[in-house]
Amino acid sequence: MTLIQAIILGIVQGLTEFLPISSSAHLVLVPDLLGWQIPEAQVFPFGVLVQMGTIIAVILYFWSDLWMIIKAFVKGLIDRKPFEDTNARLGWYLILATIPAGLAGMLLKDKVEAAFNDPNATAYFLFGTAALLVIAEALGKRSRNLTSLTWFDALWMGLFQAISIFPGISRSGATIAGGMMRNMDRSSAARFSFLMSIPIMLGAGVVSMSDALQMADIKSFLPIILVGIVAALLVGYLSIHWLLGFLTKRSFYWFALYCFIIGSLVLIVGTVRGNAQAAVETPAAETAVVQSTLDPTSLTGTLDQNPLTVAYTASLEWLTPAMATCAQTIGSFSIITHNLPVEQLEVSADAIHLRWGAPDNLISYAAILGTDRLALIVNPANPLTTLTTELTQKIAGAGFSNWGEIASACPECFSSALDENLTAQAPALNFYPGQEEPQALFVKAVMSGQPVAGASGLLVPGGRQMLEIVASDPAAFGFVPSRFLSASLKEVALSGVDPAMLQMPLLAISSAEPTGKTRDWLLCLQKVLNP
Repeated sequence: MTLIQAIILGIVQGLTEFLPISSSAHLVLVPDLLGWQIPEAQVFPFGVLVQMGTIIAVILYFWSDLWMIIKAFVKGLIDRKPFEDTNARLGWYLILATIPAGLAGMLLKDKVEAAFNDPNATAYFLFGTAALLVIAEALGKRSRNLTSLTWFDALWMGLFQAISIFPGISRSGATIAGGMMRNMDRSSAARFSFLMSIPIMLGAGVVSMSDALQMADIKSFLPIILVGIVAALLVGYLSIHWLLGFLTKRSFYWFALYCFIIGSLVLIVGTVRGNAQAAVETPAAETAVVQSTLDPTSLTGTLDQNPLTVAYTASLEWLTPAMATCAQTIGSFSIITHNLPVEQLEVSADAIHLRWGAPDNLISYAAILGTDRLALIVNPANPLTTLTTELTQKIAGAGFSNWGEIASACPECFSSALDENLTAQAPALNFYPGQEEPQALFVKAVMSGQPVAGASGLLVPGGRQMLEIVASDPAAFGFVPSRFLSASLKEVALSGVDPAMLQMPLLAISSAEPTGKTRDWLLCLQKVLNP
């Protein structure tokens, strides 16, 4: 993630956190619609931590209200009359309203993180926000204000806050809608919604901070997060003021319409992209790929060898522990493995060939075990965080003589300034033999079909060697199948290319459909790849 991207996303967060249109949805959809390739490890921590800016904004805006609540709450505890004062009761109601979302956040954290990487799921959740706003406007009588708030109202709004942890369900929209369903007027429901956002967003920020501190490049990522927080603070403060004025005169129908339009737009764009990608990637009839799923109940399989000969390419070296474990799990089953170059993989009657992506003119049986994507990598000491395809192509063609020239051409591509030593060093783009899967995919998806030529670097046989070279040299630059990624290196986001172009299936190729223990072994691998 670059500084410019952080500023834009901070502005988006500030604009949308308090408007009932889901800030989390926009943090997912804006990068997707703009084609930004932000590393998945950065998406969720940034989305949560940037909320610290809007937390500060709401605290500053409602500081006088918060101070009165805190004083009355403490005084009530000291006097042993915790519910006598209206502001003291409001403090207890804020605590009660926080409990449902806190529990939901702990129980559903993994599912929420997965949703942050799924634009289609976010679009459907936006439809849910639109429905909540319409229902609240249609059913709410708007006859009560904040002084009439009860413990059940607070708990009710807290339940609506709990469902808003998913991107696309607006926190402010859901909680305000919940208040309006309890017949509160719009402004009163909005004020309590803003106040109850403080403890839950603080808690989410603390939890996500622990995840962020475990990131391999946290030192380079923190300045980017701070820039996003400042942008969200400034814009968020203005958004609160505008919305409270808006709600005194107008309804939520316009926001509901906006959510419906944006959700529909995302689904349409996703469909168009999918169709376009399918049209590009569909092979001609003469090079048709015969692909099949592993059917545990199939009666047509004929290949069942024990011991089984397994040939795999260097792109799948990371899979070897799972191969051995699966063979041991089945029992009374052995495999004989061979790591071979791509050009030496030939279909034989008694073997399984594992490779990343389909070869040309595949007419044999091929089972898809899973998928993997190509990842650009640099040494953690290099502050490079993102590259465009144009810059990558120029590096591969020796268009830059040193890293300093790259930083001058794209300062926003780096999280911090280069040190003097790295500035003077030439970018060393390491690559693979031309027929190996990562090299072929890099040339096709990133180089637009142009071969890598001119850049200084090394020819490496596989992903493990690529990791070792990049991990030992701050000037080194390379690419690996993403399942090789480790803490010893740093992934670089790549913009300007469709993420689908960087993915290929992991195939088990054989002369016939596997059966018996051979199929059981493949099913075990499939389960490892798709837990």
